[in-house]
Amino acid sequence: MPELPEVETARRLLHAQLINKTLVQVDSRLPKLMRDSPIPNLTLLIGQALIDTRRRAKVLMLDFDGGLSLLIHLKLAGQVAVFAPDGSRHVAGHPIPKPDGPYPHSATHFDFLFSDGTLFYFSDVRQFGWLRLMPFEDVDAAIAAFRFGPEGTTNLLPLTELGTVMQRRGIPIKTLLLDQTFIAGLGNIYVDEALFDARIHPERPASSLTKPERTRVLTAVPIALAEGLRQGGATIINTRAFPIDNFPAVHAREGEACFVCSSIIKKIRVGQRGTYFCPKCQPAKRKRIPRVGAGKAESRPKIDIGTN
Repeated sequence: MPELPEVETARRLLHAQLINKTLVQVDSRLPKLMRDSPIPNLTLLIGQALIDTRRRAKVLMLDFDGGLSLLIHLKLAGQVAVFAPDGSRHVAGHPIPKPDGPYPHSATHFDFLFSDGTLFYFSDVRQFGWLRLMPFEDVDAAIAAFRFGPEGTTNLLPLTELGTVMQRRGIPIKTLLLDQTFIAGLGNIYVDEALFDARIHPERPASSLTKPERTRVLTAVPIALAEGLRQGGATIINTRAFPIDNFPAVHAREGEACFVCSSIIKKIRVGQRGTYFCPKCQPAKRKRIPRVGAGKAESRPKIDIGTN
């Protein structure tokens, strides 16, 4: 699933390969991916040069010199691929289509041809992604409508404000971290990695975290995203991780040994999302049952409310 590091990698790719090039042809084979587009006709971009690329959370923004901007969301399985005139190819996002395979693929829905012969393909095997064309001056309002929280990549996350929100929310900490209005850009992979780094069980209610635990989580978020950016995105193929420098440490590594303690990585579901964690490094919080009966000195044994 393309998340902030994968989307930022895609932005950098498009900027490096397409900037200042003029679009001469557009082929659309799945118009429904533009069903919510303020301007549904991509051919209006023909004759315009790409002058800038931007990103907010997981949304790509491509600005053209005719005053139009194309917004792209990769969602669960979006992929961008650029074929240069010299035969080289550059791919970011989902691993389908196979980066070294034939293009356009059956999952390739939009082809953009530039004046120098460069081809830009947008593919989406799940068809959840979208493209929206609009005037440049409308982009800020369109992005504001998503109510994104602060970018997860910054080392200056507002710890006090976010910590206050965490104290008020009784939902699992993983579910809260996936909320784009809380922190923008996090997805399944990097939430699992941040919680592992913070040594917090993903099912812990956000409100149960102590102040030091909250700080650990919020400090771990930009670290996980930075590592993903350094690698150009985590390598996960067919739900299996291929770690580089022990990253991903837990995501998509069910049944494998933890790099820290050698315990076996487990997979559970939290809020309908496949979730990976180390049961030793991320123990479930133990809950004390209230005493039963007056005057008794002992309490009942603690029980584990985690998943085993």
